[in-house]
Amino acid sequence: MIPFPQTHLAIAALTTTLFLSGASASAEMMEVVDIAEGDTLNLRTGPGVSFPDIGDLSEHTHVDVLTYNKDGKWAQILHQGRIYWVAARYLAAPNHSAETGADAATLTVGPNVVIGISADDADGGLVVRNGAGTSFGRLGVLPNHTAVHVIQFNRHNNWAMIAFGSDVGWVSTAYLATMTSTPQPMPDASSGIAPDGGPLPAVFSVTGVSSGDVLWVRDAPTLSGAQLDSLNPGAVVNVNGRSSGNWGQITLNGQIGFINMSFLTRMVVTARTTTANGFPLGLTCRGTEPFWTLTIGEDRSFQYTSLIDGPDPLRHLAIATPASTGGYPYRFKAQPLTGTIDQQACSDGMSDVSYSMTIQLNRPSGNGGPVENLFGCCNR
Repeated sequence: MIPFPQTHLAIAALTTTLFLSGASASAEMMEVVDIAEGDTLNLRTGPGVSFPDIGDLSEHTHVDVLTYNKDGKWAQILHQGRIYWVAARYLAAPNHSAETGADAATLTVGPNVVIGISADDADGGLVVRNGAGTSFGRLGVLPNHTAVHVIQFNRHNNWAMIAFGSDVGWVSTAYLATMTSTPQPMPDASSGIAPDGGPLPAVFSVTGVSSGDVLWVRDAPTLSGAQLDSLNPGAVVNVNGRSSGNWGQITLNGQIGFINMSFLTRMVVTARTTTANGFPLGLTCRGTEPFWTLTIGEDRSFQYTSLIDGPDPLRHLAIATPASTGGYPYRFKAQPLTGTIDQQACSDGMSDVSYSMTIQLNRPSGNGGPVENLFGCCNR
């Protein structure tokens, strides 16, 4: 392989540094167009074909254009927090059906984009809240053209739960539009982000595998890895994290393995009483010493209340991971609370009420104190 000139790499690194600070002020949203069927648009470290090709974008991907080179043939873009160069002839103004809000019926779980925020908006963008409604607290603000991953919708489809940092938040669906495609994964992708842009860990089903064929589980994230096991079409699997490129890490029968996530589809929450992987919603849990309650709503709301100190801030269930063999016990997280729920008979020791589940809850105490390890019982 012929090495790339070091001067090109140095110039690309300098260019990235110079433009990152001012990107948000001058960025113009554009759409990748006119890509031949089966081809992609190359992402490069500089304005020319002699610069390294470090990634790919599919047709209709939305990007923020920061500037152009002197002859206008190359565009510098900001995409997923990184600076790249692409051939400008494959960019055009985005073709949204509406810029004033989306029809909730057309939105889908998965990649979406923020649209319709006016330049003089009082909030400065789409407000992310910790619940499905304007009465809930603000977590942050998303500007126009921000890509988001929708996890689920509320009952009326007017609020969407999205991945937000290491947790989740809620936004109004009036300012979302479904993205028709997602970029190809970068080699140094985050372990907590799947190729579809959604958070990990998460539950997927095996799709795109021919009848009679299988999806191989390998001992390394590469096609040359040894075959450890296999998954049939339609099989449900929990992906722990992303290893590299399209490869995800799973635990199968107590053993770590890797699968090609190109053949996986994220499972959508269709029932209001469980998540897609079977974690129970609509729970009320109680414990003693000290006395406390925890409610986990059908909308994933997560409310801890102490009899002595009162309620904690309202949170939302972010992660629920089944056992390696599937099902109970489930590990859960609603930052900063974590714990485990198991399906077994439980008694509170003070009443005749029978409970069908046990819970172990880890709750950091205030002011940097120790973590409380709480035990209790749960019912629906």
